[in-house]
Amino acid sequence: MESALCRTVTPSGFQPTIKLVVLNKPATSEDDKYQKFLNELQSYGCGYWKWLRKRRIREVFVVGSVTNPETGKIDKIRIKKKSAGFIELTDCRRFDIKTGRCLSGEPRYIFSIENRLVWNSWEPQSLRQRVERALPALPFKAARAYADLLHPNWHLGIFTEKLDRVLGRNFDRPAASLSEREEASMASCRKFAKETVLDHLPGAIQEFRALVEMMEGDAK
Repeated sequence: MESALCRTVTPSGFQPTIKLVVLNKPATSEDDKYQKFLNELQSYGCGYWKWLRKRRIREVFVVGSVTNPETGKIDKIRIKKKSAGFIELTDCRRFDIKTGRCLSGEPRYIFSIENRLVWNSWEPQSLRQRVERALPALPFKAARAYADLLHPNWHLGIFTEKLDRVLGRNFDRPAASLSEREEASMASCRKFAKETVLDHLPGAIQEFRALVEMMEGDAK
C-alpha cells in the first residue's frame, strides 16, 4: 500500500489542508498464480523427472476445474517426465505444459499442491481411499471393533459376541472349519461392519489420520 500527501493554500491565508490518497496495489489474481505455476514447470529441462536438478515441483494435483479446483475428485500424483510440450505423470496421463489440460481430451487439469484450499479437500478423499483399501484385509474381530468404535450401536443387538455364544457361532476358527451358515453369517456381519465404518468416519482431520494409521497397522 502506498500513500501520496497533497497540500492546498486557501485565499484567506496559509491554512494547510491535508488530503490522503490511498493507492492500492492490485492483488495477484488466481489466473496469474496458475500461470506462474505453469511457467515454473516450463522452466525445467526435459527428461525423466528424477534425474532433473533443481526441480522444486515434484508432484501435482489433478483436478476437474481450474477456477474451482477444490470441488470434485482430486488426485495427487508424482511427475514422471517432461518433454517440450507436455509433462507425463506416473499414471501415464499427459498434460499440456502451457494450458495444464489433459491431452487425452479428459476435462482434467494439473494444479499446484501448494494451494491449501485444494489440499484440505483432497486429504479427506485420500484418507477414505486408504480406509477402503485397509478394510478387506482387516481380521474379522478388528473390523467389528472399528465399527463399535465409530458407532457403538451399529449392530442393534444382531451381531454381538454374546449372541455369537448363544447361537454357537465361533468365527475365530479357521475358515475351512466354518459351516456354510456360519460363513454366510460372518460375511453378512463383515459387510455390515464395513458399511458402518465408511458411513461414520471422523469429521476432524486429526482423528481421521489417526484412525487410518491404526487400521493400516492392523491390516498388515
